[in-house]
This record gives sequence, C-alpha cells and structure tokens, in this order.
Amino acid sequence: MARFRRGTRSVSIDRHANRVAMGVRVFCAVALLGVGTRVAQLQMFPGEDLRTAIDARTSGSRIDPVRGDLLDRRGRVLASTRVGYRVVIDPVAAGDQIDRVIVALSDQLGARADELGSRVMRAVIENERRRAGGLTQAADPGLADAMASAGIGTPADLLPPEPARGGGIAGAARSWLADVGLIKPRPDAAGDRGLIRFVPVSGLLDRDEADAVRALRLRGVFVERRSVREIMAGESLAPLVGKVGYKDYSTDRIGLMGAEKLYQDRLEGDPGMLRYVRDALGRPLWVERGAWTDADGGVDIRLSMDAEIQRIAAEELERGVIDADAAGGRAIVLDPHTGEILAMVDLMREVPNAVDVPWHDPASGRPRPNMPEGVRFNVLREDPARGVEPALARNRCVEDIYEPGSTFKPFVWAAAHELGRLKQGELVRTETRAIRTWYNRRIEDVIFRQELTWDDVLRYSSNIGMYNVTERLTHTELRDTVLSLGFGAKSGIGIPGESSGMVTGRRDWSKYTQTSVGMGYEVGVTMVQMVRAFSVFARGGDDAGTMPGVRLTAAGLDEARPGLTGGEVFIERIFDPASAIAVREPLREVVNSMERARLRNFPGDVPARYSMFGKSGTAYIACTPPPGMQRPRGATGYFKQYTSSFLVATPLEDPELVILVVIDDPGPALVADRRHFGSQVAGPVVRRVAERVLPYLGVPAPPVVQADAAVR
Repeated sequence: MARFRRGTRSVSIDRHANRVAMGVRVFCAVALLGVGTRVAQLQMFPGEDLRTAIDARTSGSRIDPVRGDLLDRRGRVLASTRVGYRVVIDPVAAGDQIDRVIVALSDQLGARADELGSRVMRAVIENERRRAGGLTQAADPGLADAMASAGIGTPADLLPPEPARGGGIAGAARSWLADVGLIKPRPDAAGDRGLIRFVPVSGLLDRDEADAVRALRLRGVFVERRSVREIMAGESLAPLVGKVGYKDYSTDRIGLMGAEKLYQDRLEGDPGMLRYVRDALGRPLWVERGAWTDADGGVDIRLSMDAEIQRIAAEELERGVIDADAAGGRAIVLDPHTGEILAMVDLMREVPNAVDVPWHDPASGRPRPNMPEGVRFNVLREDPARGVEPALARNRCVEDIYEPGSTFKPFVWAAAHELGRLKQGELVRTETRAIRTWYNRRIEDVIFRQELTWDDVLRYSSNIGMYNVTERLTHTELRDTVLSLGFGAKSGIGIPGESSGMVTGRRDWSKYTQTSVGMGYEVGVTMVQMVRAFSVFARGGDDAGTMPGVRLTAAGLDEARPGLTGGEVFIERIFDPASAIAVREPLREVVNSMERARLRNFPGDVPARYSMFGKSGTAYIACTPPPGMQRPRGATGYFKQYTSSFLVATPLEDPELVILVVIDDPGPALVADRRHFGSQVAGPVVRRVAERVLPYLGVPAPPVVQADAAVR
C-alpha cells in the first residue's frame, strides 16, 4: 500500500489560507459593527440634514381621549360620548357617477333627492367655476362665508374620512383649508387642488345605517366616524348640562356652555399620539416601538342635580304655567344643608295676542310713540337660541334678575328682630288701607287690619307694617343686611353668564330705597340668590341663621362613588338662631292660607301631607328699555303685568328642601279676577313639587296643622 507524505510547501499554503479566512472574518465583523454603530448613531443622533428628511416622512396621528361623563347625584348619566357616523361625498371622486350617487343615497337615507342633490351640485358647479376661472391657484376671500351658509365644509369637517391619495393627513388638511379660502393651494398637476372634495350629506347615523351605506359601494362616498356628545337628561336639564363643540378651527372638542364648559379641564382628558413613517405615496409604512402614547380619558363629574327631581319640577311647573296662562315659569329645588341645587327648571311659552313694546329709538328721528292701552306686552327678554336647541337656551334662573316683592320681607323682618327693634307685644295700628309716609309716599295694603302684631306683619304681608320695620333700621343696617345675604354678588355656582343682581349703592340709597327694599322693590335678585338666602331660615339647631355656599356638584367625601367632587360645605352666619327660627311661625300661616286658596281653585288637587313655611310675592315687572332705547310716551317704570312667586322650606320641623317657583306674567284673565298673586299661581306648584319629591327622598310625612289666616 502506497503512503504519501505532505510536503513543507503544502503545509505553508494551508496556514496562509487560514490567515486570509480569519482576516476576512475580522473585516466582516468590524464592517458589520461599524454599520450597526452608524445605524444606531443615525437613529439616535441624526444630523440636521438627515433629521429634516426623516421628519418629512414621519407623521403623527392624535388619539382623542374619551370625554368624561356628566352624572346626576345618584350616578345616572346626564351626558355621555358615543360613536356616530356621517355620510360624506367627494364630488371629484364621484365624477360622472354623481347622479347615481345622489339617487342611491337619497333612497338609503330616506331623504329627498332634490334637497340632498342641491348641496352636492352646488359643490360641483363651484368646482367647475374654479377650474374654468383658474381659482384653484388663489384663495377666494368670500368663499368661507358662502360655504358656511351652504353647509359645505365646516370647521368640524377639517379632515376627510380617509387621506386623499398621495396627500396624507397633512395634505387633506391643506386641501380643506384651500377649499374654504384660508390658504392658497400649491400647483397640482391633476388640477384638483382647491376643489371642494368634502360635502356632508347626512345627519348622524348609527352603525347599522352606516354599514348599509358602505354596502352600496358608491364611488366618492365615504362614511365618517365621529365622536358625538349626547345629552340624556331631557330638555329641562340641557341648559345646565351645556354643549360641546369644536375649538376654533381645529378638531379639538371643548365645552362651550353649562357644566360642559365649567368642568372642561376635568372632563376632556389628555390626548395620546401615534407616530409612524410614511412611504413615498404617503401611506403608513411602519410604527416604531415606543411611538404609541395612549390617551387618558376624562374624569366623570357627578352634579348635584337629581334627574328625577328635575323631571317632577319640570312637569309641575309646566302645568302651573299653563294653568296661569303665563309667559313662562322658573323653579329651583335646593338642599339647605349642603347648598346643592337638586333641580333647576326654566320654561318659556309663546303668549297668544301679546304685542312687542314700541320702544323709541332717538336716533331714528321719528316722533316718540304713545304707550298702547289695554294690551298684553311681551315682557320677557327674547331667547331665540332656545328654539334652535334646548342646550343653547339662556338660563334665566341665574342670568335674569327680577324684583322679588313680598318674598323679600322675611329677610328685612329678621334683621330688625335681631337688632331688637321689634318689641314683643307691640301693635302696629293703622286707620285705613293706605297711608302717607312722612315724605308723602303712598303705601297701601292688600289685606286691611286696623292693628297688627309684628308676626301679623309677615302673616298678612303688610306693606304698611314693613314700612314701620324699615323706619326702625338705619340705611346702613338695612343695606349691609341685604349684602350679607349675598344679594348684589354672584352666588359662586359657576354657571357661565350668572348675574350678580342689583343693590343700590350707598351713595344713592335714599328714603325711597329704604321703604322699597322692605317691600321687595328696588332690589334685583336671581332665583339662586333667593333660595340660598332663604336657607338661613331652613337650617336648624346651631346652624339656624347660617347660609351655605351654593353648589352644582354633588357634596360628599365617599370616594367609592365615582364623580363626587368632595370638599367641605362652607357656611356663613347671617342671623342668630333665635331670630331665624322666629320667622317660621308667621310664615307657616302664610302656607296655610295658600292651601285654602289652592283647594278652592283646584278642587280635588293633591292633598297636603307635609308641613312647610314660606312666603308669597307679587311684583310688577319693570319696564326697562333696551340699551339706546327709550320708553314710549305715557309709559311708567313698570308694566301692569306681574312676577308671581312662592318660596318655602319643608318640612317645617326639620326642613330638607327649599323650593322657589316664579310664574312670569300670569294671564290678563287672572289679573282681572285678582287670582294672579303668588299664593294662587306659584303656591300650588310648590305644593305639588314638595308632595312628590319628599316621598321620593324618603322623608316621612308629619301632620299638617291648619290655621285661620288669609294672605295673598
């Protein structure tokens, strides 16, 4: 067998090959390490030129947070966010199929083809005009207003449902801004820049309706997904809940009024962000790790309102307005211990045969008209937005002021009682129904009594008696009492548009003011101010005579119940407990008198089970001309039309509620029959509300003690 032996030369070649291979390996490893290092360096610390190129290919998509819900005090949902859909047509993409698209969509949506088509065809015609006139290269200054009036392209429609091909989200936004004439579009080879490509043609649809539209597969038709804020509390709560809209010309949602605006910062949450890299055609290419930031949803807010109490108050107030043939009505239910507003209702009604006041405009140069006689005027401030949507209505319970009339008398009476000016056992003697003051002002009583105790002054709502009360107070004492009760300042409830009311200044406070305020005139109040102030008589024990801060959020510190705001209930002492409690007994007799009138006027009405104390009020409506206008010739400072009210705390032994009802402008028939007083039109509404709300709250019904009294 032959044997071979490797020579020295072959061994040398093998060693050389091994060295070359090792060198190649080392080179490759170093090269790969260098490439990896360079890639890492470019990703982590790119140069300025590279950063510009990267940013140009990177897009961000905002992730909207879910807005927090508004709840009532028991956790019922008042306003929430849901997903809705809207149909949008791109007239350019639809092309020569536009007629077929219009017919098919009108059939599917149940809309008239001519109405739906008119909006789309206006956009088609406008696009043709732009193409023919070269308007795709320049902004049309008046175009934004024209499109808004035609309903084509609104700020809410900033982004189409899908980015235009090749343009991406930024391109879609630029195209829309060019459509509304806000920017000059860039030249485009296809000639489509500056054309209207986004025409909403439907209202909000649910998922099934949206799927049915998608199934039609119509050219140029898109279904847009929208976030919808829905009020679930009914029309009466809508002004309090408020409205959510779009911020400026962006897609950001923001509270525009009511609680939605008041608690915007807590409801809106924090948006997230998704960043992604695009390809050459603008399509999403990839998402890097860590490029997703999730959105944090808004916080639920639990309001003080109770949806059931609101419903009861709204039903009874509506009945009261109709029974009184009134122009409107308002009602508030308050918890006097916590200051929580449990219900707040504001109704307005179109009055048949009422006429507008012929205010005189001096700038017109026309002669001043005469005030018509024997007609009913429209005396309530107009609120045209109320007819558009309930949430847009002005909240007259906090925005509009009125003169409270006799419901203001207990505050003045209590101040004199506390200062020791009402001597026990003293009688106020009068010879006639009307007297002349020392400064020759005529004061008249509706119910005449030759002599009155101080309790009788409240029981019979004596104007003459209240004149004697105010004469025993200095101007400073009376004015300071009015201010200490919160009149002349906002209540702090926070509702946008709240009025501070009106209190005559110290310099202008005169002997006429002193007498008028004692009778509830020459002082402008809001309903929220009145129920808060009346709480000084409704709170018991050591808290009697104290006034709570009024609030629109649910009180409580139980964090297990979502939406509670917590926080202490702030109170302020106004009267000593003895003076506050002393008011109750004469005001109890006022309620008893109201009960007899109620059963006469409404036989078979709900029986009275709960005791209460309260005060009626009937005041003329001020004849105040709008800014720049003057009253007609012959007009006085007041209309011969009334604001009638009734204010109570119930039950008498330990009040759980303060209820105020105001009936605006009872009808002429009631005025002629002298049945327009607060005890006869507003009192029955208060009673019905109390008899339904107190059992709902689980308050046991004590017996009602009837007494002989008669008061307006």
